[in-house]
Amino acid sequence: MKTTRTIKHPQLEETVHLLETANGIQIALIPTPGFHTTAAHFGLRFGGNDLRFVMPNGDDHQVPTGSAHYLEHKLFEGRQEKVFDRFNRLGANFNGGTSFCQTTYYFSTAAHFDECLEVLLDFVQDPLITEERVDKERGIIEQEVRMYQDSPGYRGTFLLHEAMYKSHSMRVGPGGTLEDVARINATDLQRCYDGFYVPQALRLAIAGDFDVEEMKQKLEPLLRTDDTAIAERSSDDATSTRLTGYVEEEFAVTRPYVFIGYAQREVEADGQLRLRQRIVASLLLDLMFGKSSELRQELYAAEIIDDSFSAYWSADETWGHVIMSGICDKPQKFVDNITQACDKFIANKIKASDFERLRKAAWGGIVSGLQTPSAVASSVLSSMLAGNEIFSALDELQAISLADIQAAAENLLDDSKRAVAVLTPKDK
Repeated sequence: MKTTRTIKHPQLEETVHLLETANGIQIALIPTPGFHTTAAHFGLRFGGNDLRFVMPNGDDHQVPTGSAHYLEHKLFEGRQEKVFDRFNRLGANFNGGTSFCQTTYYFSTAAHFDECLEVLLDFVQDPLITEERVDKERGIIEQEVRMYQDSPGYRGTFLLHEAMYKSHSMRVGPGGTLEDVARINATDLQRCYDGFYVPQALRLAIAGDFDVEEMKQKLEPLLRTDDTAIAERSSDDATSTRLTGYVEEEFAVTRPYVFIGYAQREVEADGQLRLRQRIVASLLLDLMFGKSSELRQELYAAEIIDDSFSAYWSADETWGHVIMSGICDKPQKFVDNITQACDKFIANKIKASDFERLRKAAWGGIVSGLQTPSAVASSVLSSMLAGNEIFSALDELQAISLADIQAAAENLLDDSKRAVAVLTPKDK
């Protein structure tokens, strides 16, 4: 294991020691003196969107939707004892999660750190996947998928994804469809594990009050030593082609729930550029629809929106979009007023004073969000998986100009990129 780089961020007063094993596992050690808890976040760049891939031996595979999420559940089962039970016995807070592009496993603890670290690295690097175990978990996962599908926010979002994306795997949530969950088998999950849960893909971030050299010694015997190549993804088209401008579906809601999406046709593949894009888009949406914005107050006073309204931007290598949503009585009026408000905001130009105020608020939000070892480890792992420089959000935030925000408004909120999805109440 060798040290590849040491990052010191003077404003955050954080130091990150970056290490790499001979077979490619990348590790970040972040000493946080004075804290009683220590946190470890372990993950890889593999998620719900990764459905087609070519193994190092040339074999081409396609797995059902929901496979990455199903595999996460199977790892939780452990070889001999459920992982949650092992962590609970040690008094640690533990969890994991699967998104479109990543899977992560993490814990924080004030005691028994060495034992917890052994558990984390053990179950992720050495699972047992059999048909019997896969079948045993199927009912639980189907119940979880049904729970998501019963949520109007979830269903509306993916109905909108279906409108924005013609054939992209973003049309289905990371949990998959019930039909696909019913046909996932041990072979599918083993292929996913063999293709992506390999040393070259694994990333580990640990933050707490520890000695770096001692931590390196603890890690050495716990990490895999094989040298296995990563499967090659068959990526979806990075062009976000809109399939239809408007879709509607009856759902168990008492009032219509409207989702407006702007699919981005130009997505940054580079992780650092995508981080900058995310910060610019987030600032723009705060300027437009943040709690203190004039535009939000005007829409609220006119009873166009209520507290259910939200707006956010999300993206990865092959997709990106802005989504605005809210509950209303007249969907078309809602859409017309929101889009007119966007056009008005762009035409009126952004006030420099508002921009500087929100930039300072964003700065404070980033700093305040890194006040615990778990938050620090999570942030560092996210950067490692996304491919951007660790703790560089503050630097990017400082470099962004008012002109960048204005240009983003004109690009992101282009009417030609807009799609709308509406959940309407079922007839009683």
